[in-house]
Amino acid sequence: MSEYSTISVPQPLHDELRGNIKDNPRLGYSSIAEFCKEAIRLHMANIRRERRGAFLEQLDLDDLFKQIELLAATRGGEYRAAFEQNRQPACLVAPDGTIHNCNRAFVESLGYADKQQLLGKDIATVFASTAQLNELMSRAQSGGIQHQEVQLRRRDGKNFDFIMGVAAVQDDGDIQRYIMAGTDITFRKKIERRMQRENKLFRTLLNEIYDTIAVIQDDKIKYAAGHPSISGYTTEELTGMSLSDLLTPEAVQKVRRRYERAVAGEDISSITTYDIKCKDGKRRRVEAATRVIEYEGKPAFLSVFRAERDRQPNL
Repeated sequence: MSEYSTISVPQPLHDELRGNIKDNPRLGYSSIAEFCKEAIRLHMANIRRERRGAFLEQLDLDDLFKQIELLAATRGGEYRAAFEQNRQPACLVAPDGTIHNCNRAFVESLGYADKQQLLGKDIATVFASTAQLNELMSRAQSGGIQHQEVQLRRRDGKNFDFIMGVAAVQDDGDIQRYIMAGTDITFRKKIERRMQRENKLFRTLLNEIYDTIAVIQDDKIKYAAGHPSISGYTTEELTGMSLSDLLTPEAVQKVRRRYERAVAGEDISSITTYDIKCKDGKRRRVEAATRVIEYEGKPAFLSVFRAERDRQPNL
């Protein structure tokens, strides 16, 4: 079986690609074969990304800009069709800000019937914020921008969230056009807002049940949150504090033994009690619910504390 294979393209397309590659060395292709190999690689990469179900990993604007620039310079043929049918919304904007061309995904994401309703319009028409547009264009002129969250405006006047990338295509220092591409993230933003609401509710409930939350690692409190009512220390004061400064010697040894057993995989009770040294010098018994987590690449205790309700707080 042969180790190599060949790719054939129609002669008119071959000549056209050769001219564009020769006239645009900044695209980084030295031959038509190299371009074809890159096109296949990008196509296979897209298939793999889709199968993984990743989201932002699918948005490779560097590759998309390179594809669009060459496709826009190629007149007719299957490569022009590839630009039109690309599932990532993209458009070409003239230096004066008018929309020179756009693909089907861009038209549909904005709720228009066809591209003729957009061609020749000022790109500001589709932006909800003129300030965001001005920032994008300014940064595009100085090197380009990727993965910038903006709000676009649909034809019906409704705004939606979009991750936008912009690059300027230049010839001898003069900007010929801008390439804008990205993806609609409205659904993702809805999920994020829902998770934020749920997390806020969870934190509220947790604070009602427990007083302090802490991550303990290497005999230190690496993170603390909640109320200072148990120990008298603020969460800022607790963060970075050594266990020996907060717990009695017996409690420190108890924490260490439980940590070693838990890391070794031994099944231990998640709830126990400790005696702590309060900021005012008094001692207090607290109840802690603990589990082992990974924090900054190493095992740690995630513990939530509350004062024991059925005992005298000062020992």
